[in-house]
Amino acid sequence: MYLGGHYLLDTASDCDLDNVTWHEVQKRVREVQKEQEMCIHKRELTELDIYHRILRFKNYMVAMINKSLLPVRFKVPAVGEVIFMTRGLKYNMELLLFWGPWSPFENNWHLKEDYKKLNKRQELARALSKHILWVGIANLILCPLILLWQILYSFFNYGEIIKREPGTLGTRMWSLYGRLYLRHFNELDHELNARLNRAYRPASKYMSIFTSPIITVIAKNVTFVAGSMLVVLLLLTVYDEDVLTVEHVLTTMTILGTIIAGARAFIPDENLVWCPETLLTAVLAHTHYRPDSWRGYAHTETTRAQVAQLFQYRAIHLLEELTSPLLTPIILCFCMRHRALDIVDFYRNFTIEVTGVGDVCSFAQMDVRKHGNPMWQTINESPIEDRSAGYDNLYGMEPGKLRIPMSNQYTQAEDGKTELSLIHFTLTNPEWKPPSHAENFVAALRERAKKEVQGAPGEINPLLASLNSLSGLGPSYNDIVSNIIRSTMVNHFSAPTASDMFVTQPGTSASVAVDESLSLKSELMPRAVRRGLSKAEGPIHNEKGFLYGLQQGMSNQSLGASVFGSGQELPTDLSVPLELTAADISLSTLYLHELHHRQVKRYGYQETTSRSIWQRSPVQELATLPEHRQERAPLLLHQDSSVRDNTEPTYNANAHLDSI
Repeated sequence: MYLGGHYLLDTASDCDLDNVTWHEVQKRVREVQKEQEMCIHKRELTELDIYHRILRFKNYMVAMINKSLLPVRFKVPAVGEVIFMTRGLKYNMELLLFWGPWSPFENNWHLKEDYKKLNKRQELARALSKHILWVGIANLILCPLILLWQILYSFFNYGEIIKREPGTLGTRMWSLYGRLYLRHFNELDHELNARLNRAYRPASKYMSIFTSPIITVIAKNVTFVAGSMLVVLLLLTVYDEDVLTVEHVLTTMTILGTIIAGARAFIPDENLVWCPETLLTAVLAHTHYRPDSWRGYAHTETTRAQVAQLFQYRAIHLLEELTSPLLTPIILCFCMRHRALDIVDFYRNFTIEVTGVGDVCSFAQMDVRKHGNPMWQTINESPIEDRSAGYDNLYGMEPGKLRIPMSNQYTQAEDGKTELSLIHFTLTNPEWKPPSHAENFVAALRERAKKEVQGAPGEINPLLASLNSLSGLGPSYNDIVSNIIRSTMVNHFSAPTASDMFVTQPGTSASVAVDESLSLKSELMPRAVRRGLSKAEGPIHNEKGFLYGLQQGMSNQSLGASVFGSGQELPTDLSVPLELTAADISLSTLYLHELHHRQVKRYGYQETTSRSIWQRSPVQELATLPEHRQERAPLLLHQDSSVRDNTEPTYNANAHLDSI
């Protein structure tokens, strides 16, 4: 790769580019910037600058989905609430919002100046509404051609696959909405794909738990009848091959085989037993997001239906794509037009200019002060006296200076998006030097994890619960947790856990498994690399990671003894390369969710925040705001906002938002 008179990569062969990691490419770009100053506005580019340039529009899209600004959720009679987002609808939204001739962006890096002015909001909203209407009408006029193209494309794309593998339409895939809902701010496509690919297997197992007895009986009978007819035809063919020349015999055999393959998809394996909560926790470890209402209710049909909106059947996806040409004009003309003013306000309130990068979404800055949620951050135990001190300690300020959080219901991201995105970006880019507030947040979280190693005997603290969940994700993760525990075991006390590897009896299968895992420590890193745990998402060694911090900080601590209850000192040379990015991110995600759950219970938010984002009423959201804020809070008319405690000091968003 040649740029500015220098090779960004040491190789001149294009075929060798497959062997270069994104981390190396990013490092070379930054080195060339220092010499050639490709970006003339600043001397050095940071990792975040590069991500902003690549993901400018993606970050806006993720933020709009996170705040439920785009109309993708609808109530259908006799069906309930459904999420509809197809490639055609997404293309039209991006055309209108980002790169079209009438879009708010003047070019690829700069928002039109009028969108930054408060007195232009009504005029811009009317213009945007008119543009949405014209695009909707154009879609309606071209609907026959688009529909014909969609049918032909689906036929040629799926025809051969269905013939070869009839059960393909019965498999599942991550929906377009799910890929946006589960995406972090500043997350590249290959990083997102790696996470979702790891979550595919546990998500499939979880969805397979829910089977209908009636459908199972029907599927078994259909399989029996179709199989009997197919066997008779096959026996006749063996007896006399001229049977194949009879009209429609070959076609009938093909149809019967397809019916059998399709019916088998609805027949569960009678020998399998699943644990819904464990599987959904494994999904969370990789997808990183879930509503609070899913915790403890993984066995319910309500949770299953909500997961199905993110992880849908391929047949449902195909059906949505075929109906997209008919529904897209309706959504644009009758739903998205009414969001024009909200969209204009969103661009004005959540756009900032970064030197050398241009205009970017402020959510993508991952500022936990402005866009963070207090219930996803490490605050002190006391809900009243120590709350302000908790924020002071979190952001490195003097006690008493920051009495209320800088974020509010309008500005904060939903479902911990800001905090989880910051953790993910920090772990995948260990050389990035974050701002002080971000560094303090990550450091406070890491220090709290280290302190919880010294928890009281018998106490299952958030760190231990997270390690329990991490150990259940697979053999490689089990090995990682086992080596952390064994390499740091010194003192003795016992604590009950839920994982098989935490059995305390010597000579049991768990202890034998741990001993065997220690013998494989030299093979752990090559195996992890082969599985793509590191090369797809970042460098292997990361001193900022949770696993590295635990391994270094838990020496002379008692986590290992608390798990195994042995009280025997072990050698200290059992360390293995544990700084695997995927395992580190999974552990930090589980730990942050565990802290969030405990803080929700501690501060009495259980009733309000446990309701799913698919269940909350917009009227209830708006009613929680003071009257002077209801007029200027368009994004509160959605179902993703967290209901805040009415006892908190009110925070006037008007002055703050206009100054962004």
